[in-house]
Amino acid sequence: MNLQEHYQHLLSEEHGNPRLNFRKPNRFALVYPSTYQLGMSSLGVQVIYATLNSRDDTACERVFVPESEYLRKLVSQKTRLFSFETQTALNRFDIIGFSVSFESDYVNIPRTLELANIPPLAEERSEWEPLVIAGGINISYNPEPIADFIDVFVVGEAEVVIHELMAHFQEWKQSAKGGNPAKRGTYHPSKTELLKTLATVTGLYVPRFYDVTYRDDGTIQQVRPQPDVPPRIRAAAVPKLDDVQTCTHIHTPNTEFANAHLIEIVRGCGRQCRFCVADYARRWPRHRSVQNTLALAERARGITDRIGLVGASISDHPQIDEIATGLVARGFRISCASLRAETVRAPLLDALADSEQGTITIAPEVATEELQKVVNKAIPRERLYYVFEEALKRDILNLRLYFLIGVPHETPADVTAIVDMAKEMRTILLPYAKRTGRMGRISFTISPMVPKPHTPFQWVAMEPPKTIARKLDFLRREINQLGSIKVGSASARLAHQEAAFARGDRRLGKVILELARGASWNQAFRNHGLAPDFYAIRQRPFDEINPWDHLDLNVKPQFLQLEFNKHEKGFMTSECDTTVCKKCGAC
Repeated sequence: MNLQEHYQHLLSEEHGNPRLNFRKPNRFALVYPSTYQLGMSSLGVQVIYATLNSRDDTACERVFVPESEYLRKLVSQKTRLFSFETQTALNRFDIIGFSVSFESDYVNIPRTLELANIPPLAEERSEWEPLVIAGGINISYNPEPIADFIDVFVVGEAEVVIHELMAHFQEWKQSAKGGNPAKRGTYHPSKTELLKTLATVTGLYVPRFYDVTYRDDGTIQQVRPQPDVPPRIRAAAVPKLDDVQTCTHIHTPNTEFANAHLIEIVRGCGRQCRFCVADYARRWPRHRSVQNTLALAERARGITDRIGLVGASISDHPQIDEIATGLVARGFRISCASLRAETVRAPLLDALADSEQGTITIAPEVATEELQKVVNKAIPRERLYYVFEEALKRDILNLRLYFLIGVPHETPADVTAIVDMAKEMRTILLPYAKRTGRMGRISFTISPMVPKPHTPFQWVAMEPPKTIARKLDFLRREINQLGSIKVGSASARLAHQEAAFARGDRRLGKVILELARGASWNQAFRNHGLAPDFYAIRQRPFDEINPWDHLDLNVKPQFLQLEFNKHEKGFMTSECDTTVCKKCGAC
């Protein structure tokens, strides 16, 4: 089976994808820089695809990075990368838009462009090459490492601003001199004129209009905007979650959530965990109404009865009990993303049990009161145990817990406390297993803490990979020997790479391009006189200019500094109350 046949097979197994008109004036290639299975698990891809195709002037198709066996054939046969729906070569589209979810996918951006015979560097693309844009949460908090490849970044939430971008593109295209698409030389008279217009739109960032200079020590000296562009780029935000249909639009068995219809019911969080970019980059917390949630669920009728509720903290939704019971009463089964132990109540657990949901997920993050104050996430251990016991009573036998290591001020005792918690969780599980003859499973997922931009921890140094690796080895060894508990962990090496990209600057574009062309990690950095440790494990002072400081995600820098100072003193901050609090600047 070749790639065209493979795509036709995948397409035939999709449900809910209407027959689209691909003869509209503007052709948009929506690229997820990884495989189909991962891309179709992304609500961002699903929503932007549906949003663009709802326009009268835009036909959007999907593009994925093929699996390795198909990729080798493309390269060996010198075939250009093509779209999923119509197998159109990528370089024949008007706009190429990357949806970026993970730093590890950065390398696939220049690789994708080169597979399509498009120059990866924006400065080398001609006037008639496609406009290349990118969005996603990574883009919102620091797009600088991939700035060399992108014409326009979408900063913040794309559902509304993408319409502004397309309206300006359509207007520019229609006003083009001799605007005949068949005449290649006259089709794009001045892309710079379009980019100048887009640079004035809230939520759009055109990096070529911002000049970056560096000091001798490698830190940034200045980010200087060119004339007629704003000095800071303010993130776009959706005022009400009910205004956007953030749910699964295309169902396919060939994805991580094969049997679920996903609905985003919470955006942002407001708990103010100091490590969490999902909170600080998506301020303020917004909740989908019960009525709107039930209406979006009805779209799955006849396709699946499984509804997956998605958001940063599902149980914090003020009407989660009504949503859960309402969905079950309508014949749906529900599953939830991570729950907050303090806000899990009986109606939600009952609905999960009625849905035959066998697992609940909670993220304590740390296991001692001291570190809870550091990260600003205090979950009483007794409350966590109570929720687990209540779940067991309802035959919800499996518990998935998420922890961080490498948190600022972490001691060996803090790491050992995770093992102690595992022992206590097992003590709760065993009596139930003996009584019922049914053994549940507890899963611990342990991740190195990666300091992310626009959080209070953006200034802290990440722990070195060797230190992280030793802690992970200790936890795996100690917890695995308990039995009935499964331990999964991220790689210390990959977390270090993630940190380098997450806190990187534009100079990393050359590194990423070399990685895309096959260079090793260390060699790519050395070739350009750079070191990943400079970005990943270096403590940063408040007065240093960060690569992302010219992006305004609606949270004041002074508030982040205040939270940084509070973490050092072990002071807690209460959760957002958007009715009265204006401290962070988002409301």
